[in-house]
Amino acid sequence: MYLSSLALRNFRNIVETEILPSPAFNVLWGDNGQGKTNILESIYIIGHLKSFRNTRNEDLIEHNSIRSQLHGEIISGGSKRTVDIGIESRGKEVLLDGKEVRHAATFFSALRPVIFSPEEVALTKGAPAGRRALLDRAIFQIDPAYLPRAQEYERCLRQRNALFRTPGGTNQIASWTEALIRAGLHIRRSRSAYLTRITAIFNDVYKKISGNRETASIILPYTPENEQGLEDYFRQELERCRHREILTGQTLAGPHRDDPLFQINGRSIRQFASQGQQRSFMLAFKTAQIIDIEEQTGEPPVLLLDDMTSELDKNRQGYFFNFLLSRKGQVFVTTTDIQPMISAGLTEARFFSVKNGILRQDQ
Repeated sequence: MYLSSLALRNFRNIVETEILPSPAFNVLWGDNGQGKTNILESIYIIGHLKSFRNTRNEDLIEHNSIRSQLHGEIISGGSKRTVDIGIESRGKEVLLDGKEVRHAATFFSALRPVIFSPEEVALTKGAPAGRRALLDRAIFQIDPAYLPRAQEYERCLRQRNALFRTPGGTNQIASWTEALIRAGLHIRRSRSAYLTRITAIFNDVYKKISGNRETASIILPYTPENEQGLEDYFRQELERCRHREILTGQTLAGPHRDDPLFQINGRSIRQFASQGQQRSFMLAFKTAQIIDIEEQTGEPPVLLLDDMTSELDKNRQGYFFNFLLSRKGQVFVTTTDIQPMISAGLTEARFFSVKNGILRQDQ
């Protein structure tokens, strides 16, 4: 799976451009603020329909325009697919192979970009919602059916919360509690299964990145492995919180409140990790995610790396460069300095200079 062509019009600071990327390694280089990350963002939107940045639709449109247009051609399984996305302030219009998209699973299997960016590194020390979202996005890229299950849980959650705030509503809570538990079990089971599947890969990669000096782990706040154990745990949580839920008018336990614990050497990243350790942790997680996607789907995902080398020492950089060179799959990486990449052996990469939103392929 790779992006064979990318065309943008009026997207952020890019008025119009078209590139034919390499199916292997692509380097976008130039000074900060020129539009390198915007290129990665456009590819991510083609795969996910949303940005990895916290942004509004109008922020994605060049300031002199009212609409931006993204076009991508994708080669997957020997066949070509096209994605066209029109973005206006009121929403997005999406075409897959020239037709309106009817099923989410069909669209989200067309391109599976995995992003490594400073925004995601910040999740390791940020609010619990960011860490939950990191896991949920990784699961969704493998299992598009995870999205409607998550949406069902959110629907049950909203209804249950509304009943807490409705006079006499607590009399109807029981049925929505059961619905919430059923939907929540799907979420927790999927999160647990995903981490079980990638843990060995993740641990091994982190050890190598750190030169066998450190270990890393991701621990969920619940431990029961069987279905009944998960259900009993959820019920007990809700029972313990019942009085406070009535007082606050909201559901205080469940997958929407879980806080996955990210650790290095058994210590919480939030309290003890350096910026370099945070980046190493995220690199290991993304590497494990990449390997898992390839194992589950038979095709490597497209990897987007935004300013990946800053604050990594030479040993950690060296490991990751070697990993990139050894794997099959398409990579887009941004940098302000191409020399370290050339020195690392990326001489066969396709290089694109980016200045003031204008891309030029180096000869």
